[in-house]
Amino acid sequence: MDHMAHISTEREAKSDFNAYAVSADQIATFGGEPRRDVPLTRTVETAALLADLSISESTFTLPATPTFEACASAFARGTLISTVMGPIAVEDLIPGDLIETHRGPEPVVWIGSTNYLPNFRGDTTSLTHLLRLPGFGMNQSDLLLGPAARLVVRQDRFTDLLNCDAVLAPASDYVDGDRVLKVRPQGPVQLFHFALRRHGIVRANGHEVESYHPGRVSAAEIGSSVRGMMQSMFTHLDELEAFGDLAFPRTTRTVIETLRVA
Repeated sequence: MDHMAHISTEREAKSDFNAYAVSADQIATFGGEPRRDVPLTRTVETAALLADLSISESTFTLPATPTFEACASAFARGTLISTVMGPIAVEDLIPGDLIETHRGPEPVVWIGSTNYLPNFRGDTTSLTHLLRLPGFGMNQSDLLLGPAARLVVRQDRFTDLLNCDAVLAPASDYVDGDRVLKVRPQGPVQLFHFALRRHGIVRANGHEVESYHPGRVSAAEIGSSVRGMMQSMFTHLDELEAFGDLAFPRTTRTVIETLRVA
């Protein structure tokens, strides 16, 4: 993210597996399939808004697993995000920008970026494909999402059953071969995700999509080493629990369909 200003730190997170790991860039450069016994890694670039309003940019080498890939792979380059200044391409956002959310304007406090690569394959990675949705609203382009992105689903029944008017469900649950497609671009695609001061719902090419939130992050649930690496990524926070509460409950399409007929 070379457009970022006021860089205060730059560092690379490493762990013991890195000495033997195969990166996405190496696979993209040399082609072919990685060895099954070699851990896969991804490069993730981040920018965080610190308490003194400076911006800290960092580069991390991380395991190519869904937990880490989800941090930086919701929106493809070119996605228009609704802000108080109008629609802005996701790659042009910087920490401090005010995003329109379901609760009003919220500042971007963290941005992560990585790449979808067509030759990157392995047992652990989730970025083997992307999702394409038709643009929602007048003159909106199609929306290209990473497989971990979640959409807002609204139903009148939710208020009585769940005490809220919406839930969050994986966009991948709605792949139907018609309006929501699983696609595998033949070239690299730069992907982004961002966190707000409070978890919120943003508009991306007209669709309601959640901002980044790691979900449950206790060491018992994700492991102490994974938690430690995640903590190092979010330099604007003292602890991962500072992400706060989810804006709406997370669930699946299957559960939503069950509620619909209950």
